[in-house]
Amino acid sequence: MSNSHKKSLIALAISSTFAFNVLAEEVKTQESTMEEVSVVAKKSSHANHEIDVKMVQQQSSITSVLALMDNLPGISINEGDAFGGDDWSTSITMRGFSIDGNQQQLGMTIDGIPNGGSNYGGGAKANRYLDSENMETIQVSQGTSDISSASLDALGGTFNFVSAMPAFEKTTKFALTKGDHDATRYFVRHDTGLLFDNTYAYASYSSTSTSRWVGEGSNGGMAREHAEFKFVTELGQLNITGRLSYDDADEDNYNSVSKTQFDQSPGWDQLTWNWTGVPHFDQMFAEGWSTLRENTLGYLKFEYDISSTMGFQISPYMHNNTGRGDWIPPYLVSAVNAQGEPTTEGGSIDSQYGFTDQLGNPLAPSAGCTDNLAYPWDSGPELAPSCYDRSAVPVMSYRHTHYKKSRLGMTANFDWSIGINDISLGLWTETTDRDESRDWHKVIDARVYHHFDETPYWTQYSNSFQTDTLKLYAQDTLDFGDLTVNLGMQKYFVDVEKYDNFAKGVTGEVNSDSEVLLSTGVIYSVNDTTEVFAGYSENFSAIKDGVLERDSSTLNEIEPETAENIDVGVRYNNENIDFSATYYSISFDNRITFISPGSDTSGIDYSIGTNGTYLNVGGIDSTGFEISASYRFNENWDIYSSYTNNDSTYVGNAPGFESGSKVIDSVDDMFVLSTNYTLESFRLGLSAKYTGERGDADSYTVVDFNAGYGASIDSNVLKSFDLAFVVNNLTDESFLSTGTGNGTAFFIGAPRTASMTLTVSF
Repeated sequence: MSNSHKKSLIALAISSTFAFNVLAEEVKTQESTMEEVSVVAKKSSHANHEIDVKMVQQQSSITSVLALMDNLPGISINEGDAFGGDDWSTSITMRGFSIDGNQQQLGMTIDGIPNGGSNYGGGAKANRYLDSENMETIQVSQGTSDISSASLDALGGTFNFVSAMPAFEKTTKFALTKGDHDATRYFVRHDTGLLFDNTYAYASYSSTSTSRWVGEGSNGGMAREHAEFKFVTELGQLNITGRLSYDDADEDNYNSVSKTQFDQSPGWDQLTWNWTGVPHFDQMFAEGWSTLRENTLGYLKFEYDISSTMGFQISPYMHNNTGRGDWIPPYLVSAVNAQGEPTTEGGSIDSQYGFTDQLGNPLAPSAGCTDNLAYPWDSGPELAPSCYDRSAVPVMSYRHTHYKKSRLGMTANFDWSIGINDISLGLWTETTDRDESRDWHKVIDARVYHHFDETPYWTQYSNSFQTDTLKLYAQDTLDFGDLTVNLGMQKYFVDVEKYDNFAKGVTGEVNSDSEVLLSTGVIYSVNDTTEVFAGYSENFSAIKDGVLERDSSTLNEIEPETAENIDVGVRYNNENIDFSATYYSISFDNRITFISPGSDTSGIDYSIGTNGTYLNVGGIDSTGFEISASYRFNENWDIYSSYTNNDSTYVGNAPGFESGSKVIDSVDDMFVLSTNYTLESFRLGLSAKYTGERGDADSYTVVDFNAGYGASIDSNVLKSFDLAFVVNNLTDESFLSTGTGNGTAFFIGAPRTASMTLTVSF
């Protein structure tokens, strides 16, 4: 029903005021309120959880919102540093499914609005849309998603990031964060209070900068400007919510390393911070590995109650994304067209060279020279300075991959309660236009620095993609008293088209419609504190437009990915205990994998372009169980724990994957134990998470500590203040965190990192 769970505007505003603002006398009120929100979430026939306020306090406000859900069962969040300052090294895994540089198998929404994909090239995770101070909660559906969820990636579950409602009272909050690795963040938010007798709103702005924790000096870093605006208007039976977010991020990346490299130097990711003038070395210069992204997302949500048992919701939205990814190859290339003639657009690489004479003519190494530079990988004589005359000029490229995406869409749902039936009908429609191109710029003088010519000397490719999506769904939930049964079905209609801007025509198109996807589940209330549940769902991931990027992909032979998920579990809740246990079994079919073109070189293949092939290579079978529990000893002290056991194996053979072998980078065991203590205005928290082995990577345990003090101020200007101190990786554990999908390369886990935040409200 649309109205049975809907709070009035004032109630929503008041509850949001206390949501995650740990300030003054609000601290005690907030914590008593949030303790009612268990990490075991809503009544459902599949496993689902929500974060609580203690999980927010365990992280600094400068931290990415993704990290806030890391302690929930089944989930592993890995980012390049403690502040989440690099999308390139970010990964999320859940039940053997992943979001990383190669895979997008988990759905993500913001207030139910689709995020537009979470992939590196043109996607945007939730941290591009939300500051932690403006977040109400994160709703996690493990294994399957709510049937109304708008996502093309939800094979293994979804994350819905819920933004905070405007506060009831007029107030302004300012926060300053300082931390290790030159971390600085400013945040300001103003809540208007009541406007026009029916509207509440807030606007916020934050500015964040950090340095990479690896190295010093010109070792790269992150700069981010972020703004949000939200309003809620109540017009009788109609509620209107509007939200707009803007994010501009400039991130220098972390690099992955092998286990051998990590053992040799566990604090170095192989990137450098001193320019040497030797291109083979300087291709690893940290400030040349960059991610630039700009995202604007806005929506309007209209909620109308037709009657006390019937209502509908319509939410049109728009999203614009632009960005660029940078690398600095240690050579220049010469490109030719199909006729073998030199070209500046399209074609293929005919040759590459690392040195020229004083007039810019390409040079070859001296005859018989076999000198070689071993770092970061073998250069061969072609890139070894000693194989050239001292008058030779080293040359480099600055390679840009440009991303641009524009989305227009709408979600709509109709809810009707009649008799024992709660009926939901809905749709999601979206049109996405995405452009991607890659150009090569000449570094003006590689002996000096990586400054480059703004005019590219070669544009490798330029493609445009259009994706049209329509999802229809229907669900009936039948209430038989202690027994609840739900039956649902959904179907996706997805068409993808590629337009080659050089060929001036459509060069690829694919239909990625799903079959009718069924879901069903039961919930039985044993008594007031205990319920058991079981659910079955068929999940779907459409063929992405990235598949059409690769010219060798045989589109008529590729099928969308699907998964069948079964959950069986129990939930127990009383005044002091929240407990949940779930057993799951997942069968993932038609896994789409990228097979790179053959290469006899080591290191990065900067010239790969649109080569390579996508194809279906079997699937993955996963089984496991998840347990979470929290216990409140008294009003001051509580403890929380979760344990996950997961067994994911490949089905079907493919290059690099053997049937029956463990899924690369999947984690068998994770265990979390945390405790929190409050005494009047003081608070303390300690959290530890164990992560098991993953391929070559050893197991590790990370401990986080937090402390804070908040108090009200009897002043005409200031209302309250709060001081929060957070230490991530308290024991300075050295470990390999997220993998890159090949089983042999991993990003290095961040070292001990401390930060402090002062927040004042007036």
